[in-house]
Amino acid sequence: MENCTNNTNDSIRIIGYSFVGFTLLNYVSSICVASLKVFYRKLDKRKKALWDNTFVSYIHAWICSVITPICFYYYPNAWHDMIYADVSLCRFQIALSIGYFCADLFDFWIKNIFMDSPGIWLHHIVVITTFVLSVVTCKFSPYLTATLLVEISNVFLHQRKLYLISFKTKFTPFYQFNSLLLFLTFVFVRFTVHGYLIIRVWREYKLFVHIAYWRIAFLGMIAMNVLNLQLFMQLWSADWSKMFKKKSSSVIAKDFRKSSSTKVHKKMNL
Repeated sequence: MENCTNNTNDSIRIIGYSFVGFTLLNYVSSICVASLKVFYRKLDKRKKALWDNTFVSYIHAWICSVITPICFYYYPNAWHDMIYADVSLCRFQIALSIGYFCADLFDFWIKNIFMDSPGIWLHHIVVITTFVLSVVTCKFSPYLTATLLVEISNVFLHQRKLYLISFKTKFTPFYQFNSLLLFLTFVFVRFTVHGYLIIRVWREYKLFVHIAYWRIAFLGMIAMNVLNLQLFMQLWSADWSKMFKKKSSSVIAKDFRKSSSTKVHKKMNL
């Protein structure tokens, strides 16, 4: 019990440092980019706020994309026991992310962005609630760390948004390649990993300390998967459907030219 109290106190300090750090990063990056990039100075106030917010999210995504695989590689017990395993790196990442999500909501409010996007607010509130519960009970941190594998996909999602705000075009090799990586990582971490986790939460309901904790975890995972599906449909409509249609058309055209060439050669031989 005393060890849990000490861990909780440490996590609270990390949450505070994280909140301050990500909030300062937002303002510092805004000043730095404004002085270095011409495109930024041409943006209106709202677009600047969106760019700053997305850049901070991009940094958080990279941090989690590095830390999360390390957690499970060096501490395999965290994957085998996602409820009671006590891994300091997992606890650190949970606390860091709570600070980030609180800073993100604060930025939404202070700059009046995403106020008409209930899905994003729901996502952040669900995440903060479940993460705080983990900090208070000193349990479930491996489960929540596994959900942060989604940040691998978010690296490419945030790159997409930053690129569109900066250059306003989708017709470049960089954008197309990023879109492909976003699709692959989206399917892997948002559908495959999250799908596995929701099945595991269902199967391990007897291992949860209290039925209320299990309900929060299970309903939270359902909410995340619904939001993942909604985001997938938006990206499919905006990017991926066109990308795959274009590739399919090019393959058909290539096969047609190859077939036509073969027929011409046969006629010449006749």
